[in-house]
Amino acid sequence: MKYRLALCSLCVAVVALVTTLGAASKIKVDTKYDKRYDFTKVKTYTSSAGEVHLLQLSGDDPKALQQRFEPVILRAVDRTLAERGLARATGPADVEVNYYLLIGPGMTAQTMGQFLPAVTEWAIPPFNAATQSLEIYEQGTLIVDIAGGDRVVWRGSAKAEIDRQLDGEKRDARIESAVRDMLKKFPPKK
Repeated sequence: MKYRLALCSLCVAVVALVTTLGAASKIKVDTKYDKRYDFTKVKTYTSSAGEVHLLQLSGDDPKALQQRFEPVILRAVDRTLAERGLARATGPADVEVNYYLLIGPGMTAQTMGQFLPAVTEWAIPPFNAATQSLEIYEQGTLIVDIAGGDRVVWRGSAKAEIDRQLDGEKRDARIESAVRDMLKKFPPKK
């Protein structure tokens, strides 16, 4: 328990990248895309202001969190997409990038017998499900959506436990790293 509390985490979730996650905590990155969309034609992009959503009562101000983290997120998006060969458009673009930062509770639980088969040869579970370990923590999720036309064609997400003791520079570096890890898979290769 003490080890988990000591872990630092990054608050990442293109809408929930609002608080801060520590450097020692692992950021879980996931991407999905529309396999029918032709990504070979994507050369330009635009991005707009994102959204911050608090999924718990924390006393935080979503507008203040957006003002603090939006420049970091958009700068990381611009830098990474430029490295991937895309150019920011001043007019109409091939795709539009949006982000959402979500801050809310996360939870892990272990139950007795959870790794044993659910049914024995007599059809009686070997144990009654009883929670042996329960951890509730603050989690941040940064979601980056890329829309082509009227639909989202690519989505990346990054999740991590939040450490509010992390300083601003480390927090920004974690956010930039999460955005870079997400967008290194864009555009997807067929």
